[in-house]
Amino acid sequence: MVLGGLLDNDANGTVQQLLDKATEAFVLAIELYNRPSIRYRVEGFAFFVCNAWELMLKAKIINDKGVDAIYYKDNPTRTISLERCIASVFTNDKDPLRKNLEDIIRLRNTSTHFIVEEHEQIYVGLFQSCVTNFDDKMFEFHGRRMGDAIPPHFLTLSMTASPATPETIRAKYTASVAERFLFDENEIVQEQLLQSNQRYSSVMVTELAIVKNPKAADFTVRYDASSDKPMRTAKVFQDPSTTHPLSVGKLISHVNKALKKRGITLYASGNAKEFTQNDWRLFMRFYDLKSKPELAYPHSIGNTTNYTYSMRAVTFIVDRIAACPLTVIDDLKQALKEKTR
Repeated sequence: MVLGGLLDNDANGTVQQLLDKATEAFVLAIELYNRPSIRYRVEGFAFFVCNAWELMLKAKIINDKGVDAIYYKDNPTRTISLERCIASVFTNDKDPLRKNLEDIIRLRNTSTHFIVEEHEQIYVGLFQSCVTNFDDKMFEFHGRRMGDAIPPHFLTLSMTASPATPETIRAKYTASVAERFLFDENEIVQEQLLQSNQRYSSVMVTELAIVKNPKAADFTVRYDASSDKPMRTAKVFQDPSTTHPLSVGKLISHVNKALKKRGITLYASGNAKEFTQNDWRLFMRFYDLKSKPELAYPHSIGNTTNYTYSMRAVTFIVDRIAACPLTVIDDLKQALKEKTR
């Protein structure tokens, strides 16, 4: 890649131009993917999101090492590839985020010959993680929030493809394309099982369930007695490893990341601090979080019960900190003291 007309003596100016272009490429990837009339979704998204990552990572490399670091030493008119940017910034080659990017790059590189509509069913989880990872790293590295460039709800990708069976693929495409698709599908599935990490693959699923308590719902509907369509209430099994995947340590980490992302500084006794396990205990005791099934899930073995927590628990805590970050910890301590008197 050549940065024609971009480079000047002001490295900071170069970085800002790179970040502006990275943001535009990222928004293009999202808009292209979420537009239902486009059949070029998979290839288009892979191309533009890779471009966004390359520009953003080059901006970080310039900040860390100077402008010269993004050029090949033996060809000072040509900038390094995305693969080299990734290896330079994410030095752990086992990092799920790095593996996610490498697999999307491989998709981009083969898109001319082998990509078919059904590839969406394989890669949608990788694409969703790629979007979330970019948003996180753009803020971590450069202090920019993608929610300022595009409405936050657009950061959740919309999948329209219906899963296709191997028989369907073989019947629809030539032997070479079908076998390549099935090979890619198997490889991605195996990698998902191996990684088991949201930074590699994640899918946002919307599920509906009927509950008696409106306060436990995200939104409400009503029964219509005049309807001519009968309905039966069904119980839906919920896998706690999906609905409540967080240990206390991971919950605390997510709270701190969310606070940082929203630009919120937590205080206690007048001093800035991170959210800690002691703070978690305050929230848990005061709000009785373990009694709220939407926030906590009990795992009972014999006489021992351990809990895991949902992402809604993270949001619950962050929202209450955001309402009063200067005094919320001190207020909880005082309230609990008064309770025990």
